[in-house]
Amino acid sequence: MLIIHANDPTTSFLSALYAERNDICGRIDEHNTNGEVIHAMKGADRIMMLGHGCKDGLFGLADKNGMYRPLVYNRHVEFLRRKECIGIWCHADEFATRYHLDGLFSGMIISELSEAKDCEIETTAEEVERENKKFAERLRDCINSYPLPQVPAKMAELDDVHSPLTEFNYSRLYYFKY
Repeated sequence: MLIIHANDPTTSFLSALYAERNDICGRIDEHNTNGEVIHAMKGADRIMMLGHGCKDGLFGLADKNGMYRPLVYNRHVEFLRRKECIGIWCHADEFATRYHLDGLFSGMIISELSEAKDCEIETTAEEVERENKKFAERLRDCINSYPLPQVPAKMAELDDVHSPLTEFNYSRLYYFKY
């Protein structure tokens, strides 16, 4: 599996998804060139893309001017087709739908208190940190234990808190097969 994940402290909890895997063929982050991203994608059958993003793709880290360099965007779609993809970033589901990509994708996921405020979800910084860690560990276990089409329903069953935050996050996983 190829891992694409920027070194962003606000999404570091997602590293639990691949921390204990022995099938990783490479890791891409904001230090890699676009050519390296494409080369790595070509050689992978399964690609896990994690971090912050939007409907247009997955972001790297913001530069000192607050600008994001995309790590995955429309130029990479041809290298993602016919691969098993896992995309966990805000609005990854819209990216997958637009480009007809197969795999497990998230919608908007709250990973920071500012995102909760933007989505009008009442929570605390402590709950965001605690529940994101649990979410990532549970998602890892589901990905390792079930076929990807079953993961969204299994994750919904694992919400043991049922707070506005957890109900929001646990309900935003989708499987697509085109």
